Amino acid sequence: MNKKLRKFTVVLPLLIIVLLAFFAVTVGTKFISPLSIFSNTLSDIDRTIVTRLRVPRILISILCGALLGGTGAVFQGFFRNPLADSGIMGISSGATFGAVLSGLIPVSAGFVISRVSVFAFAGALLSALCVYLVSKIFREPSSVTLLLSGTAIGTFFSALASIIILTHERDLHSFYAWTCGSFNAKGWNELAVFVIPSVIALVMLMLSSKHLDVLVCGEQSAKAFGLNYNFVRNWILIAGSLASACAVCEGGIISFVGLIAPHIVRKIYGPKHKILIFESMVYGGALMLVSDTIARTVISPAEIPVGIITSLIGVPFFFFALVKMNGGKK
Repeated sequence: MNKKLRKFTVVLPLLIIVLLAFFAVTVGTKFISPLSIFSNTLSDIDRTIVTRLRVPRILISILCGALLGGTGAVFQGFFRNPLADSGIMGISSGATFGAVLSGLIPVSAGFVISRVSVFAFAGALLSALCVYLVSKIFREPSSVTLLLSGTAIGTFFSALASIIILTHERDLHSFYAWTCGSFNAKGWNELAVFVIPSVIALVMLMLSSKHLDVLVCGEQSAKAFGLNYNFVRNWILIAGSLASACAVCEGGIISFVGLIAPHIVRKIYGPKHKILIFESMVYGGALMLVSDTIARTVISPAEIPVGIITSLIGVPFFFFALVKMNGGKK
């Protein structure tokens, strides 16, 4: 592939996202003509729908998808596991625990965003901190140790969340809706609160690319090449945890985006992590935008949780990935 064609294939997905975003602005419960947007002849109602409802929701969905896609690419590289995604460290379970806990703790009003999002963010970071502390018990914690610690902590927080849900059945529907994932009622306040930590997380994920290229040959070989493995492990844990926490708080529990996007990108662009991570963010954002557009239009005026759409797309892809990993053998 020559240099100009390669640059075009890198930029093309960004152009596609712009087109998808413009299409998403026009469709919904009320169709808004593209001509009225270009000519600036929107009615007051249409202008409110576009500027206060659809545009912030579209931006949040793209940002959430980018966070999940980038985290999936980094975790797959660090754990050297092609089926890893943002939920592998127990972050989603911690966020779920924080979300359901928000219904039990009386807190005075005054949050810029929903109380559930605030508690979910705190729960996600608490889960990441627990994983880090548990892994520090071992003298030389490896990626496997970190993975097992995340699985254990995630199971623990899932159990706590289940206990709370079962003892507060009157709130069961709202908890269930949150765990299915949705961008409904998300606006500029949510975007303003999470955009800075989200951008920091995305930058940190991108900066881990060189270290991941070295880690491809294994932990021991990477250390022999002079890689500070402990620093890299902590860096990736912080970056991935922050990205996952922001994504969960923006959209709830959304599965498979962090699995699908890196696999597609790896097939197109190869395994070099600098391009892989960036394009996984772009493809993750595009996948999330398409999924959310389907979720809010297919049975309009009602909505399907976006997590259900990504799961319907992701489950067949997951089995396809398993078959490819097994070489197509039965």
